[in-house]
Amino acid sequence: MPDVDLFNFFSWLLTRIVWIYFIVITAQSLWNWYVWLAGGEKHVSMLRRYLLVHGLRLRFTSFWGDVLVCLLLGVVFLAIWRAQLALDYLEANLPHVHQRVHARNR
Repeated sequence: MPDVDLFNFFSWLLTRIVWIYFIVITAQSLWNWYVWLAGGEKHVSMLRRYLLVHGLRLRFTSFWGDVLVCLLLGVVFLAIWRAQLALDYLEANLPHVHQRVHARNR
């Protein structure tokens, strides 16, 4: 019987499901916005120009605090991920070390 960790399998499966859901919902939303803003009515055309002007005038300096928080959260995520990989490596190799120590002591 294969040695499968159910938590890792569930985590892997849930990750795939969430990513597929995220991609589908985001694509649908972006497509709906594109179709709606591509309309030819007077008010939709005015809204399209309004969004374009405000997008061009957007000041990125006001978002640096949020960007910094996102980067720090990303660094924390990578540190936790690296620690998990180190623990997985130790879990996989520790029985071999334990067997070698006991074989030497006999």
